[in-house]
Amino acid sequence: MDWRSPLFWTLCATILIVASVVLRAAMCAAGWRAWVCYQIAVVHRTLFARCRMTNKCPFPESGPAIIVANHTSPVDPILIWHRHFAQFKKPRLRVIGFMMAKEFYEQRGIVNWVCRAMESIPVARSGQDMGPTRVALKRLENGHLLGLFPEGRLNRESPDERLISGGTGVAWLAIKSKAPVIPVFIHHAPRGKTMIGSFLIRTQATLTYGAPIDLSAWYDKKPGHDELAEVTDLIMKSLSDLGGIGYTPIAAQCEPRS
Repeated sequence: MDWRSPLFWTLCATILIVASVVLRAAMCAAGWRAWVCYQIAVVHRTLFARCRMTNKCPFPESGPAIIVANHTSPVDPILIWHRHFAQFKKPRLRVIGFMMAKEFYEQRGIVNWVCRAMESIPVARSGQDMGPTRVALKRLENGHLLGLFPEGRLNRESPDERLISGGTGVAWLAIKSKAPVIPVFIHHAPRGKTMIGSFLIRTQATLTYGAPIDLSAWYDKKPGHDELAEVTDLIMKSLSDLGGIGYTPIAAQCEPRS
């Protein structure tokens, strides 16, 4: 092939671009799969779910943290994840491993690949198996970021008025790991009739971050039912305050009716 021909230079440019992409993916500290997922998230944000932040993201550049958020859309994890590292002095992509429903994790194809690439933790809806919770605790002890939706499922009943009652698993993890708990409220996440449909809705979402919640008063206590309920209510109240919506405390739900 003549080096002076347009085809030659087009081929060279293509090789350089491909090599550059492969090199950038290989150099990503979070792994090449996470890098690919981030590029997918960027394209999705550009075409469909634009997302702005009302304040600076407080996620740590290193070390563990538990990120808790309201849950109204299958797109929520991407909205939380894809911009979190933009404020770092030396931007470094960090994976946020979300605990998610086992039936979604086990789907075949791209969904399963993305779940594994993002180090998601599959959880059975029965809530009887402590295995996933212990995996999550180990992740935190190893300095990873953990994402949780303490409502436990998509809030389809009252997404704009009231949070669903929180599960105490987040409280147990927070006390055991002593990792900072950071609330994030997601406004205007796309809500489709199906999981895939939600990703294809054009929307302008907004993220509001809260300061890390101080739970040090419970670190030296044995996490019994009352302690777990108190911590869960504190976390959920912080989250509901961010969104300006309601939340019924666990203690109030347990009070006998007159």
